[in-house]
Amino acid sequence: MKIKRLFFMLFIVVFSFSFVHAQGPEYYKGTFIISPAVGFNTYTIPFGATAEFGITDNIGIGGTAMFWFWGDSYWSNSLMSFSVDGSYHLTSIDVKKLDLFGGAGIGFSIYSWSWKSGYSGISGGSTGSGGLFIYPFFGARYFFSPKIAAFARLSFHLLGDWGGVGGIGGVSIRLK
Repeated sequence: MKIKRLFFMLFIVVFSFSFVHAQGPEYYKGTFIISPAVGFNTYTIPFGATAEFGITDNIGIGGTAMFWFWGDSYWSNSLMSFSVDGSYHLTSIDVKKLDLFGGAGIGFSIYSWSWKSGYSGISGGSTGSGGLFIYPFFGARYFFSPKIAAFARLSFHLLGDWGGVGGIGGVSIRLK
């Protein structure tokens, strides 16, 4: 129920900014964009954020932090993932309000688990697997105003225990 409310509020915010037109280039040197995000996954809904700084009119550097939590009354799992990302923005494509980009990231994941037995409160837990991962990605932002955009990013993990194909989406907020 809370997820539905969150998506409804997100829709209202994005819709309310859709009447304001973006001016100028969508990506440029010196821009700083943060993007709270939710992920697309089969067993849980990850959440986190990305941040990116434009070092040229086409190239940005930044990072991503995502968190997964799942379990039931006897066990729980968590996965934390942090990466450094580099992006190339296709600013030569002249489509107003649209920022298309591709890039790659390198990061580290930390997985932990815990369980509680139904017998005499026996429990356990540990930090399990984790490690380095590398992934290419591509994505897009659509600007509803000069400072607010919807974004989506699809990635393909090439190396690492917690890999595969995944995606994130959310609202981008331009701070500079």
